[in-house]
Amino acid sequence: MSRISSYIGLTVITMTLLASAGLISLFVIFTFLDQMNDIAQDYNLIAVIKYVSYSIPRMFYETVPYAALIGSLTGLGILASNSELIIMRTAGISTWQIAIATMKPALAFVVAGFLVGELILPDLERAARVSREKATEGDITPQGGFWYREGNRYMHFNTVSHEGVLGNINQYFLDDKQRLHKTLWAESASHTAQTESDDTSYWRMKNVIVTDLDNSNRPEHLPELKWQSRLTPELISTEILVEPDKMSINELRRKISYMESQGLNTDKFQLGFWTKTFQPIASLSLVFLAISFIFGPLRETTMGMRVVSGLVTGIVFKFVQDLLSPASLVFGFPPFIATATPILICLVSGYVLLRRAN
Repeated sequence: MSRISSYIGLTVITMTLLASAGLISLFVIFTFLDQMNDIAQDYNLIAVIKYVSYSIPRMFYETVPYAALIGSLTGLGILASNSELIIMRTAGISTWQIAIATMKPALAFVVAGFLVGELILPDLERAARVSREKATEGDITPQGGFWYREGNRYMHFNTVSHEGVLGNINQYFLDDKQRLHKTLWAESASHTAQTESDDTSYWRMKNVIVTDLDNSNRPEHLPELKWQSRLTPELISTEILVEPDKMSINELRRKISYMESQGLNTDKFQLGFWTKTFQPIASLSLVFLAISFIFGPLRETTMGMRVVSGLVTGIVFKFVQDLLSPASLVFGFPPFIATATPILICLVSGYVLLRRAN
């Protein structure tokens, strides 16, 4: 059985890697052509190639579930077309043993994708976006500036540079009754990180105007002002440039913890957290469904039909995910349910088909 398991695993992982390479190649071509439309004076061909190169880990991570699905379908499909699965069944090997042998290489591939998503993707995704925005816009500020809240302090940054320098800062202070009692404007602010001599980090504001609305409407002019805050340039750049499902799980946990301490809505980041957490299980559920297809409705179909079936299944799975994710934000049901529902559907469908095959 160990030799048969190794043979099945080698066939499946080979087809999975080929499927992954094919999907990534398509994404690279489409992304390159899309970026070529935005070429300007500073955003040249070298910058486009740099952006696409930085984006490859994201492409790999996003295609892991579908590459695993197509690789399992085609790998087992080759064995089925050569009647090798029938011989294995005749020799007394059950479908569940074949399924386990298929899941082992799929699990290794999924774990590799998970590690890329945690250790490589967040930093390179941020670097890709920074390199693009630096070449096209000069800063990373979203349209209309960037709003943030910390306790009863509401703040707006008109510009955010790639180095994390804030420009044209407006801050509004509310009292316990939610009434505006003080405003602050600063020309710029740069962040000073913790050092061995100073264990606190802070922002150094320059050309500051403070207006106390309770005591006097006369503004106070200050050349510099130290502003201590848990807000960091990394937190701002992550918020602006990286989507929640592209952050690492640790980054999402820190972000959710910070926002909860400020009484802010964390649903979007909770959804990203559960999407990242369940991504390996989602990939394995698609592999399990692929196995059930080979022993069920796709037992005697052609290889092309199996590939098309894999693509259609992946598209439907992605459609259900993309439908439930925003629905959880709109209707207020837990993001956990939105993420787990498509996975549960795949597992139940696969189990029913395998039971029928036996």
